[in-house]
Amino acid sequence: MFAGALGGIGRALGSRNFALYCSGMGLSLIGSFVFFAALGWVTWELTNSAAWVGTIVLAETVPNVFIGPFAGVIIERTSAKWALFWAQLSAAVIMAVLSVITFGNWLTIEILLLFAFLIGLLNGITFPAHFAILPKLVPRADLSAAIAFQSSVSQLARFLGPALAGVLIIWAGGGMAFAFKSVSYSGFLVALLLIDIDESRDRKPISSGIAHDLVAGLRYAWSSIPIRLLLVFAVALGILLRPVVELMPAYVGIVLKSDAGALAWLLAAAGVGAMCASLWLARRGETVGLTRIMLLNFMITAVILVAFLYFGGLAIGVALLVLYGVCSSAVLISNQTLIQSAVEDHMRARVMSLYALTVRAIPALGAFVVGHLADLVGLVSSILGGAILGLLFWFWARRWILGNRVAELIESPESDKPAMPVAGK
Repeated sequence: MFAGALGGIGRALGSRNFALYCSGMGLSLIGSFVFFAALGWVTWELTNSAAWVGTIVLAETVPNVFIGPFAGVIIERTSAKWALFWAQLSAAVIMAVLSVITFGNWLTIEILLLFAFLIGLLNGITFPAHFAILPKLVPRADLSAAIAFQSSVSQLARFLGPALAGVLIIWAGGGMAFAFKSVSYSGFLVALLLIDIDESRDRKPISSGIAHDLVAGLRYAWSSIPIRLLLVFAVALGILLRPVVELMPAYVGIVLKSDAGALAWLLAAAGVGAMCASLWLARRGETVGLTRIMLLNFMITAVILVAFLYFGGLAIGVALLVLYGVCSSAVLISNQTLIQSAVEDHMRARVMSLYALTVRAIPALGAFVVGHLADLVGLVSSILGGAILGLLFWFWARRWILGNRVAELIESPESDKPAMPVAGK
């Protein structure tokens, strides 16, 4: 009865593998958001430059552009589980070394840039492996609920991580935050060892080269009109509306003229809102209607961002970022669920490696551009320009997504789904 009251959440957590995965991932993600907040703040302390904050964020994510697509091909040939395990173990060692350097007062912006790049290389493996393994943990009927629930775990970490980062930075400096990040991998590593899945039937026979398979994956994603539109939609969200999160340390320093405590409040507020959206969509547990949810919340996210920049102030900013978290997370979860529903299993890792770029690399690119523009025309004006462009994009995307029957093609039950149209046909 209790599981039934939870709806899709109860069904997803009925899978032992999924329950183990989420429990281990939770601690690791808290560490990730501690690291994210500390990375931006330490950069700001070292440089007092919005451009450097954007550059560090980009350095931590740009390797995804080069590593992610190749990682997707290799994961399809080997194992998503073991790719995750070795990438996470390596990252734990790297973060331990960074914490020692920071505690020893040897840290410079150049060293921090190097370590951000190294973590980015490993994330280039982690993200496509995560997206590839998720559908193997639950029955297909529970995939929508599973995606939304794991997102709620991520958003809980988005709330707890910055709050904890603020405490750790104020108490013992950035080195303690980096050390916590290293230790936080332990639970996930244990969970991965306990998960029991058979990936042999999903492995692609080694008959063509990696480059050939990579090109085939790109062609597949581009030729499918629904997948192409959904990826473009995700790129627009990442580059136009999400850089405000990556540049929040600069916003706190330039606009609010405050400290790491204010940064923790603002990032945690966005996490609370995102967690609420994730739990709602997980409880909802179905794909039908997600296209309209995605479109509506994209528009509202842009409007809220304009209001956040216009009103300013910590108290109002916290309230508005809760709403920002709700709407932007609803867009992300809906978009990912629709893509996962559209893609064929033998192309999943390759297509989701492209999607992974929209989650981290594209917002980082946006933060890099906006950060450098901020040093020229001001931070608020630069972020505001992205929000306005986001509204213009929404008008175009709404017409194209509804006009190309994305909802009908993806949201219908598997047995009733019409064939996916391809470009030029």
